[in-house]
Formats: sequence, C-alpha cells, structure tokens
Amino acid sequence: MTHRQRLTAIVFLTLVPASVVAQQTSPGAGNGNAISLAQKSPIVQSAFQFLLRQARGLHSDKLREQTLDAISNPRTCVQHRAGVDAARKAAILQQLKDAGLVNPADDATFPGGLLAGVFQPILDEGSSCPHLPQAFYSAPGSVYGGHHSYPGGLPVHESNNDVSDLDLAYQYRAVYGNSFHGFPTIFSDVLRTPAAARMGDIHIDRDIIAGAPIWHDWAKSMVFQWNADGSEFQELNFGGNGSTDNYGAAGDSRTGGHHIMSVAEAMKRGLSPAFVITQACAHSAPTSGNEFKVVNWLRAAAILAQIDPVQAGYLATDS
Repeated sequence: MTHRQRLTAIVFLTLVPASVVAQQTSPGAGNGNAISLAQKSPIVQSAFQFLLRQARGLHSDKLREQTLDAISNPRTCVQHRAGVDAARKAAILQQLKDAGLVNPADDATFPGGLLAGVFQPILDEGSSCPHLPQAFYSAPGSVYGGHHSYPGGLPVHESNNDVSDLDLAYQYRAVYGNSFHGFPTIFSDVLRTPAAARMGDIHIDRDIIAGAPIWHDWAKSMVFQWNADGSEFQELNFGGNGSTDNYGAAGDSRTGGHHIMSVAEAMKRGLSPAFVITQACAHSAPTSGNEFKVVNWLRAAAILAQIDPVQAGYLATDS
C-alpha cells in the first residue's frame, strides 16, 4: 500500500494529464512496475504458490494442464483473442450489440469506447498467440479502492475464494452427506483432506469447486491493468443492455467484464460444460428469477469465444 500511496501523491503533485490516466487502448505503462512489486511480496507469492498447488491437484488432465498454463505460463496464449484483428473485433462487437449484450450508450462514456472495454489491449494483438499484458500474479483483485486493489491482490483474493469454496463443500458433506441405516445424520468429524471428498452420500466434484474460483477472475490480468501513475484501468460492465435483459422483459444482467472474458477463455480452451457453467454462476445463481443473467453471460462469452454455445453443450434451447 505504501507503493500505491506514493504514486497517488505523485499524481496530485504533478497533475498527470487526463489523457494519460484514461487511455485504455494500449497496454498499461505501469504493468512492469506492478510485476516487480508483486514479485517481492510474501503474501502475493505465497498465494500464487498455493493456487499452483491447487491446480496441480486437479484430477482432470485437461483442466489441470489448462489451468496451470493459464496462470503460470508467462507466454500463455489468450486463446479467445487469437486471430482477432480490428475487423474481427468490429464484427464481434456488432454481434454483442445485436444480441443486446452491451449497452450502446457506453460507447460514448467508456475510455476508448466499447471496443476498448470488450477488447482490452494485450500483447501481440491479432496474432495466433496473443499474450497477457501483465503477469497473472501482478493483477489487483478489483477496482482501485475495492478489495485487494494492489499489485498481486488477484492471487490473494482467489486463494481466499478457493479456501472458502472447499470449506463450504466440507460443511455440506458433514451436514447433508451422511446417513445411518438409511436416515440422514450429521457427521461432524469429516476430515479436511482430498480423501474426504470421496466420503458421504452426496457427490461434490472437487475439480469444479477448486478450479472454478481460479478461473473466475483470471481475466482481471487483462481488465485491471496499471497506468504509469499507479491507477488502474476502468472495467466495462456488459453481458446485457441494462434494461430489457430478461428475454426482452425488464432486467439488468450487466456484470464486470472480467467475468465474461474468463468464461470465454474457459470455453475456448474446451473446458467441460459442468465446469464452465459453474464458473459462470460466480456472480449470480440461476435461481429465483436470476436465470436469465447466467444465460446472458454464457451467450456473451460464447460470442467472444466465437463458438456455438448450444452445440458445445454450454446452453440448451427451450420453448
């Protein structure tokens, strides 16, 4: 936080031009400084190593390999952006507009317009293997002034989410997942080990609950880049137009762009429907009238990934 406070003081003293602070059309000029700082932080690096251990423990070969590549490979390809040049960006954005999954009014208010909000600047744009603009472990956990909003806040935030997810599963197994002579009983001595995941009468897929929190916020390394003055890029909320998102009826399914982009990347890497749908539920559960939100986030992610979500098994059509 001292680093951030010092940079903030510099902003006030030197009156950094608004054009420098607001630009979001090229990779953040402060990304390198954030990487350097995050590398020196014990809590950031220990959180990052924890996530790597969690990823190595995933049972599915594909999920394990893709997760490790996404968070630890400094040359990992941003696959949903591969080959996406200026013309392709315009076509994808038009698809989002036609589907009502962005608010056209944001084009005039978001820095760089909708194109900059949906397609954050990354390295090697338009190539067959574009790269993240900063290390996974140097991104913040949220907007400036929000939670974990410092270089490396992302792995710390994800570590907390991962532990919370696993603990919630243990609670369910202990309270709802046991029986005695056919009757449910509470088993308070469930061990907090991988072996415990195979105990009890209900099945909770450990790969999903350990892996989904890692993937959910992955795109924050693109969304929350660092400006030279230590401030962060702004995030575009989309996944709806904000007014008629409930299948044409009143509803607002807009959400942080990192959520949709992370789902798009998981789709593009061919992760399973069970996993991706769970990941897509991070911002809302598909119950109590919120079903349209999760559907719209999956639709928007599929457009970014340039896949058919029904054919791929992420959505199904109904009447």
